[in-house]
Amino acid sequence: MTTQRQEEAAASTPTTTLSSPSIAAISGQSIVTVDLRLTPENDFVPESLFDTSGRLSFVLGWGNYLPGVHALLEGKTIGEHFEGVSIDAGWGERRKELIVAVPKSKLLGSHGLDDESSLKVGTTLQLNSNSSNGGGGGLQVLVTAVDEDTVTVDANPPLAGASYKCDATILAIDSVPSPTTTPPSSKYQVATFALGCFWGVELACTRLPGVVGTKAGYTQGLTVAPTYQQVSSGKTRHREAVFVVYNSEEVSYSELVDLALERLAITTPTTMFSNLFEEEDDSYQYSHGFYYHSESQRQIALSKLDKNNRFRVEVRAATTFYDAEEEHQQYLLKGGQSARKGAKESIDVLDKREAKEDGLMDGCRTPNHHHQLPTFTVNRANSSVAYSQSHFDFDQFLI
Repeated sequence: MTTQRQEEAAASTPTTTLSSPSIAAISGQSIVTVDLRLTPENDFVPESLFDTSGRLSFVLGWGNYLPGVHALLEGKTIGEHFEGVSIDAGWGERRKELIVAVPKSKLLGSHGLDDESSLKVGTTLQLNSNSSNGGGGGLQVLVTAVDEDTVTVDANPPLAGASYKCDATILAIDSVPSPTTTPPSSKYQVATFALGCFWGVELACTRLPGVVGTKAGYTQGLTVAPTYQQVSSGKTRHREAVFVVYNSEEVSYSELVDLALERLAITTPTTMFSNLFEEEDDSYQYSHGFYYHSESQRQIALSKLDKNNRFRVEVRAATTFYDAEEEHQQYLLKGGQSARKGAKESIDVLDKREAKEDGLMDGCRTPNHHHQLPTFTVNRANSSVAYSQSHFDFDQFLI
């Protein structure tokens, strides 16, 4: 008896292509399957934002797991085994330039600090940015020393220097299917969805067992390699979308469509249905679409929407998918939200329209999280703005 997943895989496979062979060594276009175990070192107690043990499959270099895991596996071959390798836990090494002696006069009278009683060793202070380029962000620092005229503060993340011991065995290496052609006769298939803001969609797909890789990006537009700013203008007609690589033996396209509809039910308020795509600058950017890579996917999408298309989802053939800027990739994981397989925590993203009303960034955004992962980041939410800059400017937080 065949399962729905097996039937879909067979139906979506063109008879003119050959099986995608396993490749000799892991590269940036590899799906790697490993038996992995990460064990915290030196009393580090992690917040589990990703799977740390078991048989795991993922696209090398596409995020989700720690950068140290990706770096360890680069260029390796099937059967290689690693034991007890220390890798960074995602917070980076402790940086000496983030430990600064500050004149008391620069702190008192601002940041809610009215007298010296607040300046005690072991106290955590929240410093607000005075820079017009600071994004309204803040910086959390720890007081490590106090003398007559200065206060020494440490702006390193509390878990800077934390690490895991990594044990891993490489079980399989496969090629990533192309985003613009029908998937080869491989268990790995691809899908593309536009469901509004791509941050929450990507995280929801990443959490789904069987999904091995995701990319946030732009598709269905008129220009080549658009930027976020160009897409936001509406002139390129691109949609924010998520490209998904999945193991069709573990999750079906039908299940991915169900997840997409669940996300739309959560993120699209009923009051917006009548004017969701009318007279809006972002009418294309936040359009909803299921973009099929095979006839089987087209039929499944239409069948699902025939029963319920209250979200005004367009069904079109997949076109060229352009990766979004690095800052948009795995955005909510970098902001501290769990990407573990099967995770059920709510996905916390504020709508674009709320962001505009609040005078914040154009486009969807995430609330601040105090437990950012700076070494994952390029430019994350406000509370980690200082850590994510290549050159740390402490003066922006002082009078």
